[in-house]
Amino acid sequence: MADDFIQILDDDDNELTPVDGKHSSVPVTSDCSAEPWVIGIIDDELSVHEATIFALKNVTLYDRPLVFYSAYSAKEGFELIKSYPEMALILLDVVMESDNAGLELVDRIRNELNNALVQIVLRTGQAGYAPEEEVIIRYEINSYKTKTELTRKKLFTVLAAGLRSFQQLRTIEQSRDGLRAIVDASASLMQERFVFEFSSGVLTQIDALFDLASESLFCVSQRPAQAPIDSSKCKDGYYVVAADTKYSKYFGCNIKDIQRELPIMVKALQALEQKQHVFTEDVSCLYLSTPSGWEGVIVATGKVCLATADQELLQIFCMNVALGLENAKFFSHLNKAAFHDELTNLYNRAGLIEEGIQYCQLNRTKCTLYLIDIDYFHHFIASLGYELGNAILQKVADILRQLFGKNTIIARVHSDAYAVIVADATLSANEVAVRCSRPIVLEGQSIRIGLTVGTSSLSYSDESSPDIGILLRRAEMALNVAKEQKRGSGEVFDEAYEIASRKSMTLLSDFRIGIDQQELFLVLQPKVGGVEHQVIGFEALLRWKHPKKGMIPPGAFIASVEKSGMHYELDLYVARALCDIINANPEVAVPISFNISANSLNHESFVNELHKVFTQNNVELDKVEVEVTENALIHSELAISRLNSLVDKGFVICLDDFGAGFSSLSYLLRLPLTTIKIDRAFVANITSNSESLTIIRGIIEIIQSLKKDVIVEGVENEEQLALLKGLGVEKIQGFYFYKPMLVEKALALLSR
Repeated sequence: MADDFIQILDDDDNELTPVDGKHSSVPVTSDCSAEPWVIGIIDDELSVHEATIFALKNVTLYDRPLVFYSAYSAKEGFELIKSYPEMALILLDVVMESDNAGLELVDRIRNELNNALVQIVLRTGQAGYAPEEEVIIRYEINSYKTKTELTRKKLFTVLAAGLRSFQQLRTIEQSRDGLRAIVDASASLMQERFVFEFSSGVLTQIDALFDLASESLFCVSQRPAQAPIDSSKCKDGYYVVAADTKYSKYFGCNIKDIQRELPIMVKALQALEQKQHVFTEDVSCLYLSTPSGWEGVIVATGKVCLATADQELLQIFCMNVALGLENAKFFSHLNKAAFHDELTNLYNRAGLIEEGIQYCQLNRTKCTLYLIDIDYFHHFIASLGYELGNAILQKVADILRQLFGKNTIIARVHSDAYAVIVADATLSANEVAVRCSRPIVLEGQSIRIGLTVGTSSLSYSDESSPDIGILLRRAEMALNVAKEQKRGSGEVFDEAYEIASRKSMTLLSDFRIGIDQQELFLVLQPKVGGVEHQVIGFEALLRWKHPKKGMIPPGAFIASVEKSGMHYELDLYVARALCDIINANPEVAVPISFNISANSLNHESFVNELHKVFTQNNVELDKVEVEVTENALIHSELAISRLNSLVDKGFVICLDDFGAGFSSLSYLLRLPLTTIKIDRAFVANITSNSESLTIIRGIIEIIQSLKKDVIVEGVENEEQLALLKGLGVEKIQGFYFYKPMLVEKALALLSR
């Protein structure tokens, strides 16, 4: 039948027979001798009765037919239910002789008739009369539906669920005393989180529940996670995960391997193969199965036979044990997922902290944590792909296992970082880096990996609890220092690192506030040119006046801002501040340059956002220049592409600090540069070092040959200026002429 609203047609054979003001309907199930389900329909609309009975005509649920009894008011309904205490389910209208007639009837069913088993499904034709959730819970209403919701398919589903619940509740009611014992036992068992612990609890409970005295074993399929069983012995099969004293030596054994030595295992295998209980005079084997496919068998031996026990109670017990086994199995699975790294089978970060505490408490000594990072791992991924990258991670895990052995805690705490906790460690951070940095062979090719290591140690008394989080955090600080200053080597944590880290965090917090409060401002350093050294432009430099700490130099916060990821926001802040200066001083005819971060160039929206700042503020792009450091372009094709996009938008690009980093002359051919600024490092020694002078002469000649403008920064005395003039340099920036100054003072120079 189609799943749409039920339409009632006139039918002379609708099988409805009035009985004492009520209607009953028995579907045609002449071939079914089972006791029918008694269903009550209480509704003041005759069509609802007819539609319901018609829709469920000839339906059999759980091998039993349905019989319907009808009432047309709450008063009639109460008498009907009173007359049929075996009624399993009621389809009850909410609004009948009054708006709450249905709810009032529910109250009488539960409290006056003390009928807690019958399943009640509320129906109403008016969605607005939905009862409150508190009412549904108070009266144990099983479902609430509008009448238009109850299509044939949904009506069938509601009935099936309700009858199943009723059947289960009645079975439970009939075995109340036995069930109470099972519930008490199950509550105790459910506290056991792992399979082997749960299984041991089952053996303790089974004798008490059935008043037996037996010697028992508990076997399950597969080796459960977290069970103390030798994994080298475990393959596919069924293993003893709990045993009484008599059979304790078989713990962890595959039952097929011990069936000759222990003949009762033959019966256990029989129960597993037949998937049913097996009872003999001396052995009782209870078969268990879980929804996900795990199987188990409880073997009780001695002068006992569970075949004589209450079989219904026994079945409920087995069902509870199976569900408890499943619960324990899933907990073991979740525990493994929560605390282990799937790729390497090492602990993960959470597992390191969890197990590290127990490890340190057990050893009660000085523990050292090594934090080991694979150098340039992202390059391996880019070159070799993720599959070979995963193989590298597994190889490194094997190397660490070989180096540190079993009595340690080894974890993969990050994509390419590992942590090892060792008691009374003898290896230094540098020794670990050297020993682990070795060639590995993957798919026939040798790949040499380098590692950088940070370490921290922790001593504690018997009364104190080791804080693995602190140990890990300090090792991370040491690792960061090693990666910045001596990659491929090792570094030991120093208290100064933590002090610096706290200062950095405080500084960043203040910086975020400073951005919001506009505490940061720009100063201008003039650039001069020509014979008379006139001002030909300015460089905008950032300054920060903290309300309590006063002036904070850029060197104290720029590096931290870069690492924190706030560079993007800061660059746009500087651009907006520069627009304010230009708009406030429209007479300025020389360009003002400003610096952008290397990392901002890697941001997808940076070019458009930067351009938008100037267009929204109506600032012509010929009034500004963008300065970018050479180091920003190393190994970054994306950055070069973004520079070309800036030029396409109309920006002029100046390469700042040329020669200070990993200079590559090929960049001069590839970059859309107008101006190249030579770093101050070349100027400092030109008056005393002929080699420095030779180098800067060569750089200037190359730049001039490429038809690019040259600016030399860092000029601080007359002698330096004279040498640079002799090399043909016309544009100078340095303290010899001007230091950075307030905007008003700098712009006043233009009027001279």
